[in-house]
Amino acid sequence: MPTTEELKLTLDSLRTELASYNNKPYECLFEYIWNAFDAKATEVRLSFKVPKSGIGDVKNICIQDNGNGWDFKNQMNTNTFLSSSKQKEKTNNKTLPRGKYGRGRYVYIWIADYIEVFSVGQKLLLEQDTKVQKMNSIDAPSKGTKVCIHGPKEAFNNIFFNNELLVNMLIREYCWFLKENPSFSVIVNNVPLNYQANIKNELKMKKSDFELNIQRHLNDNFRLNAVIWNDQPSEWSSFFFVDEKGEEIFKKTTGMNKKRDSFWHTVYIKSDLFADARLDDDNVLLEELDFGEKERQSVKHEIVVIAKQKLVELRKPFLINQSSNRIMELKREKLLPNLHEYGIYDEGSYDDLLKTIYTIQPSLFVGRDQKEIKFICATFAGLLSTQDNNLVKIVLEQLSDLTESEKKDLLSILQRTSLANVVKTIKEIDNRLFVIESLQELLFTQEKKTLEVVHLQKALNENFWVFGEQFRLFSNTEGALKTTLYKYAKEILKHDDVEIITQSKKEVDFLLTKTLPDDNSTVRNVIVEIKRPSIELGKKQFDQIEEYADIITKESICNADNIYWEFYLIGNKYDDYIKTNKIDNAKNHGEKHRGLALNALDGRKKIYVRKWSDILQVEWGNKIKYLKNHLKITAQNIDNSNPDTIVNGLKP
Repeated sequence: MPTTEELKLTLDSLRTELASYNNKPYECLFEYIWNAFDAKATEVRLSFKVPKSGIGDVKNICIQDNGNGWDFKNQMNTNTFLSSSKQKEKTNNKTLPRGKYGRGRYVYIWIADYIEVFSVGQKLLLEQDTKVQKMNSIDAPSKGTKVCIHGPKEAFNNIFFNNELLVNMLIREYCWFLKENPSFSVIVNNVPLNYQANIKNELKMKKSDFELNIQRHLNDNFRLNAVIWNDQPSEWSSFFFVDEKGEEIFKKTTGMNKKRDSFWHTVYIKSDLFADARLDDDNVLLEELDFGEKERQSVKHEIVVIAKQKLVELRKPFLINQSSNRIMELKREKLLPNLHEYGIYDEGSYDDLLKTIYTIQPSLFVGRDQKEIKFICATFAGLLSTQDNNLVKIVLEQLSDLTESEKKDLLSILQRTSLANVVKTIKEIDNRLFVIESLQELLFTQEKKTLEVVHLQKALNENFWVFGEQFRLFSNTEGALKTTLYKYAKEILKHDDVEIITQSKKEVDFLLTKTLPDDNSTVRNVIVEIKRPSIELGKKQFDQIEEYADIITKESICNADNIYWEFYLIGNKYDDYIKTNKIDNAKNHGEKHRGLALNALDGRKKIYVRKWSDILQVEWGNKIKYLKNHLKITAQNIDNSNPDTIVNGLKP
């Protein structure tokens, strides 16, 4: 018959599983303190007695807490390895419970002969032979747990002889946690741990420090604290979101942990606003599914963005100060190049460049071997000699501000196009924003001084895209209408021998045209007639554009079924004649919002009367707002002293 045997836990198997704690006496001590906080303790006392001679074993090493106690009756907490009742409590993105696998209680194997655990009237004895003994004990506290460590091994024994180092190590381990939970304490031989000694700087914000659109979602108890630490804490630099009772809701990293700049920080945000927040597997705030919560979600996001902006503001002076020290270290280590070999005789300029680069991207100078650092420093010397240092500073600063996701997006874009093409696109967008704002200055601010030909036509000659992205400029006041139509027939319609009957010497301001891509036969044309902004459009101006329309569409070469003409009369304002007699009368054809005033020849001849405000502020206004919000381009300065300077400032 088959036999059944129980799987045995040996000391060797324990050591294999807990190998990461070997030769790490402080981490072993921390495990027992974290176990106390996992058990809902608010106070943890570490006590020990060092021999007066300074030689020999430290006695009475105990960790005692006021938590819920250790349930010895539950074998998951005592006899079973890699098992713990905390498994059910463990959730992602929260500090506590810190452990869940039941390993921490066994780390004594590296630091002591055995431990005694007292809790709720019982004692648990754990020895090196992996045996577990449970018994009643009158010495057990009525509340909480007391762990006593006996027969300390040499490495563990020694940490108690240097009390200052021990306290500093405890502060680094627990400072961020005690700051989050001000009612909690770690007490070492009756002296509370002064975690505030590790605080280098602290920024505090309350409700009134935010814009009104955010304030109305916050109550008066809202607090945001950004803490900068002197020494590196045990926890990643993170946001900790707590409710108004002080209980942690969740935590997420700040995204500034891999800068290699010693800018250790923690941000605490106290508000019930985040009580219903959820995180995905990548530690990112999930959007609310309820459309009624979209505004709250936006406010949450904005608060986090503001907190990150404050961190960036705190980080820069920190790095500036640190950069001077780093340059001095590079000089002592003789890692800087011979500047004279690069034609550089101003050592101060080179030092300033390195300090600036360090402030932007400290990882270039930290965590690398000496050969790498020498090469980097020599490269910047070469750039300084070619006067490219300003470009390097700006590009590195922008790259360092990108998130990991944005860097991946940029890499993907550059793998499919060139950086030059990206620059050209951004330059074109920047120029268009400048043109729209310049036109608004001409038409609305300088309305009485702006003239039609010398100002408006000149400004629009290179910027006819204002009237439609799809059109190309064919003619702009180059000659009489008859001459323009001859040229149009030859170049657009491909007819060399045509007869133009009109003798009109009138000139149109702009003739735009396009051929539809579907069949290469349909031709759409736009005639634009602009008036100086101080003129109110009325019957006289409408009769003029209507005359152009009649002249052109009466030409046999221009009135084929595949040729469409749109005529635009544009000014700052129009009178009641235009509104009532023309636009209102044509409303049955639709497009009243675009100022349609005449629709003839089955839609092949249309006249529109438009206001500049509709084109620039309504149609282009939404596009500009979108581009500005997403690209965050700072507007170019416009010399608006007079219309001439505005027009001259437009780039051809």
